[in-house]
Amino acid sequence: MLTVDKLRIYEQFDGDIDAWARASRGQATTGMTDEHWYLIDELLMGLATVKTGVASPSYAQQLEQRLLASTSDQATRGILHALATRRGSPNAA
Repeated sequence: MLTVDKLRIYEQFDGDIDAWARASRGQATTGMTDEHWYLIDELLMGLATVKTGVASPSYAQQLEQRLLASTSDQATRGILHALATRRGSPNAA
């Protein structure tokens, strides 16, 4: 289950799973796992696809269901949407 705390960790490392793995040195004190990281990446990619308007309505609906099933609350979903928007911005580094 994704939480605000896990998304903050993802943001702290700017989505770089290797940097996070090196910094955490295998210590799972945060509850963050590789699977959470991959899920965040997958959801961000899906949200970006939907935001560009190239996704089918059925894909958008499936993504929304996945978001609801894999996030703890609306705050977490809001952060995911914000991250997806920032990633899709032409000014994003």
